[in-house]
Amino acid sequence: MDGKLSKSLGHDDQSGFEFVKELLGGESTAAINFDRLQKHPRLGYIIFEYLLCEEAQKVTPFTSHPNRYWNKNATKFLALWRAKLDFNANLYLVNYAKNGTRAEDEVLLIEVLDVDESGITLDRKTKYTRKGFTEWFKKLNRECLSDRSKLLTEIYMHKTVEDIGKLTLQGGRYREQTIESIFLKDIGYLEWLKEKEYPYACAVKCYLDKIQKTQASPSGGPVETKE
Repeated sequence: MDGKLSKSLGHDDQSGFEFVKELLGGESTAAINFDRLQKHPRLGYIIFEYLLCEEAQKVTPFTSHPNRYWNKNATKFLALWRAKLDFNANLYLVNYAKNGTRAEDEVLLIEVLDVDESGITLDRKTKYTRKGFTEWFKKLNRECLSDRSKLLTEIYMHKTVEDIGKLTLQGGRYREQTIESIFLKDIGYLEWLKEKEYPYACAVKCYLDKIQKTQASPSGGPVETKE
């Protein structure tokens, strides 16, 4: 992401968790929290769940596995798997230990490949040192960074031509006029605007792309406007 959208990680904010806890008043929650959700340009969505191995435990990150405590936490991992299916995502479980503990240099990456009610039935494990995992994780993170224009383009491409056409420009020659009305009288202006970094430039680009696809339809009628 560009500097306006991305930032370094700070301390965890527990206020949201406490707020939900207050609202539910002791009732079981239907939600599941992802430790991390990101989108890769080639792999698609990736879900990360971090699994801490405490120093007092007999197992270490290399020897621990959710199947060892499946009966205690099955619902969590089943929900994660369902989310993976709904997002068509990759699900990674990361076993780790805190810095300064005996197993601090063990990180186990578990790519979950199949699950049923009995547990994780298929996975792919990769053992890392802390340094090795850091290098892998940073590389993946960099590959997932997107600039603002790409994010906006992906969002607008899910809207219909009609919905984008109703958007109103906030500045310039045609301030407070809809994209559709401008298209009907001055398409050249929209062609100019789509290449700029002004507000709604990405929306205009998507609008023109969708119009072009409609006009290129063999039947001459409308074509699917969502991608």
